[in-house]
Amino acid sequence: MKFPLLENKAFDPKVSEEKVGTAEILLAYLIGPSMTYLLITSVAGNYLLQFYTDVIGVSGLLISAMPLAAKLFSAFTNVMFGKLIDSTNSRQGKARPWILISGILLSVSGILMYAIPRASFRLQVIWIIFSYNLFFAGANNIYLLSHTLMLPRSTRDHKSRDSLSLVKNVSEAMIPGTLSAVIMPLLVRHFGVGPLAQSNWFRFMSLLSIMAIPGTLLEYFFSRERVSEEKKKDPIPFFSQLKDCLKYDKWILIILIFVIKTIDGHLANSSMIYYSNWVLSNSVETGATRQVLLNVIGQFPLGPGILVLMPLVKKYGKTNLMKYGYLLAALGSAIVFFSGNDMRIVLAGLFIKSIGSITGYLSMSLLSDVLDGFEKKFGYRCDTFSITCTTLISMMGAGIAQSILLGGINLFGYVAPSSASEVIVQSDAIRFFFSFLMSGVPLIGFLISYYLLMKLNRKEA
Repeated sequence: MKFPLLENKAFDPKVSEEKVGTAEILLAYLIGPSMTYLLITSVAGNYLLQFYTDVIGVSGLLISAMPLAAKLFSAFTNVMFGKLIDSTNSRQGKARPWILISGILLSVSGILMYAIPRASFRLQVIWIIFSYNLFFAGANNIYLLSHTLMLPRSTRDHKSRDSLSLVKNVSEAMIPGTLSAVIMPLLVRHFGVGPLAQSNWFRFMSLLSIMAIPGTLLEYFFSRERVSEEKKKDPIPFFSQLKDCLKYDKWILIILIFVIKTIDGHLANSSMIYYSNWVLSNSVETGATRQVLLNVIGQFPLGPGILVLMPLVKKYGKTNLMKYGYLLAALGSAIVFFSGNDMRIVLAGLFIKSIGSITGYLSMSLLSDVLDGFEKKFGYRCDTFSITCTTLISMMGAGIAQSILLGGINLFGYVAPSSASEVIVQSDAIRFFFSFLMSGVPLIGFLISYYLLMKLNRKEA
């Protein structure tokens, strides 16, 4: 696919260095994606379900099944966009043109998700399904595919790629995650819940949605696809790439780790709000304070952890470091799960889990190394196909997590609050359900991932 308009020099990258430089790191991999991921984290991620259940007040089997059903449609569009990106042949590379396109689409669809009209239940459901699919099956797919593909195609230098991988994860998780997890609960308490609070939610989420436009512009203009600038080869059909990937054990193992950690991560993040409100507390108002504490403890190790991660990688290797980090995270998850609702023990366990989880920031760099090995064995790169797979996993994982959470809310008799200050003692069943999603599932996920990393380590030996 070609983009004639982008052949104009005005759309060329603003960085010309052959090696990754400071401007590229700061603007294209840190600041730009941070602005865009604020939208994805807050608008479409952690708070959308709370908006549906506690502000709009929609529930039932249809809404519970909608996220998973929508993700099945998104799976089709994910592969379609992946093929389009793989077949793109432009002056600006394969992925960068699609980053540019995604900005407006993300902003418009993000606003529409919170602009649900005060109308009949049927019209509201139609609006929810349309806006949800426009965001996840369209705009979000395009951005995540093109954005994630930039790492393996930015450079072949392993040290530069390791650094970019850490910065990329900070921009996707640490900065937007901290703002979303620490500031948003306080804003939610201020916005309130119930139908009268919708206008407050809409105004703020619209502001975050608009930030995707300057965010994607920074990422587009200050990034470069150095691998795409090499001698171009005809694209290999996706099905042929799949057959070769399934012959490569390292690729299978790293993809399985992505599957497990994506699903348990989405379940933990989606249930955090409900866990804080109804397991550690009995109202949205007091739950917001506890959620802030959990997230401060959860995010605090990330800053110093990022600084010590690279020296540890040089000494122990990525796979070893991730393996033992995940074992430590499993211990922390177990402490949280078996703590009941003792806040001090929960915070201690979450702190331990967070220290171990930092090593997960190396996963994309580890995948890039696996793709280098694939190229040596099969004579071509399967970057776009592999990133299509990881994006598909992330998208389906989010849908599975949201449907499980909404299904449990309906099954176990969740009582939605009418105001932020309303005190509700939820049933033991729903409280255990939120606890299991928050820490029980991650405990299982970390242990399985530890086992898979052990197998990957043996393959590398």
